[in-house]
Amino acid sequence: MCNERMNRLCDLIDRKIDDGTFVPMMNVANSTMRQLGKFLVLFVYFISTFLAFTSFFIIIPYEQLYKPVWFLVTLGVMGLYFLFNIQYHYYKARTIPPVVNPGEEGDAFCEKCNYWKSDRAHHCSVCERCVLGMDHHCIWINQCVGSHNHRHFFLFVANLTLAAATIIIAGYQSFYDHLFLVRDAINAWFSTVIFRTTLKQLIARQYYNMHLFRTLFAIMTVSGFARTSVVFCYLLSAILLIMVGGLTLWNVYLISIGCTYIDYLKLTGSKKKLSARKRLNKGFKSNWKNFLGLRRNRTFFRCVVLPMALPPVKYEDINSRQDVFDVV
Repeated sequence: MCNERMNRLCDLIDRKIDDGTFVPMMNVANSTMRQLGKFLVLFVYFISTFLAFTSFFIIIPYEQLYKPVWFLVTLGVMGLYFLFNIQYHYYKARTIPPVVNPGEEGDAFCEKCNYWKSDRAHHCSVCERCVLGMDHHCIWINQCVGSHNHRHFFLFVANLTLAAATIIIAGYQSFYDHLFLVRDAINAWFSTVIFRTTLKQLIARQYYNMHLFRTLFAIMTVSGFARTSVVFCYLLSAILLIMVGGLTLWNVYLISIGCTYIDYLKLTGSKKKLSARKRLNKGFKSNWKNFLGLRRNRTFFRCVVLPMALPPVKYEDINSRQDVFDVV
């Protein structure tokens, strides 16, 4: 009985889809996602700015009570590196459009685009176009992750994961003191000689009057701004480490087997589909070299460690029709 009802429900849904009943609803949903994506882009910039401000101006100065200066300088340099890479790759991921409609006559035909599309292309109803090598539509960058911007998206989430992990590890003592209001430690932060000299030299003398600078921090502490910022920054970093870290690991797995998420979904199931997925897998090393653009004498340091934009790179060893569209 339950199976019959489920079958009837599925048949009803199929009929409604075929006769266009859900089209207006889908159009509204897609339009909403596009508008929401514009807001979320600004939200990402706000969050990254907040994390950077709290880390550089509250957590690192406060950690002088527990860590040596050389370690804090190292943290500062690492923080600047992560911040620049996060902002750079996020900007590239959301502004570089993935390759669109690379098909030719004889390929599959997309009725929505009214154009041919290759086997590796997928139509995105939100972007309203066929995207080559589509992984997924990301509302946080307000466009699809596909060929040409997938590399920047991966490096963005990878650097964000590493930055969140650094805050979690290095800022634990600050989080503990501010969460439980360890007054002795907080008072020592303001009375320490290191605070009066180092921060005065690095920040106050260059940009502000020292009296104004200390007054600002006093107001922050009294009003609870510093405590709220540190606690929120630490908890937000923990959430990012779990969620974005999980996304990073999932992308590592997909890249390692030579698939996008769409490929993984489409080619999972029958033996024929699994065989097709295996044809996309060029081997662990080749998959990563192709994805990161390590071709034409490009090095890992130049393409990954340094923030750099690269044009799409095809496999040199093209053996079949499907391989033509293997691009970064």
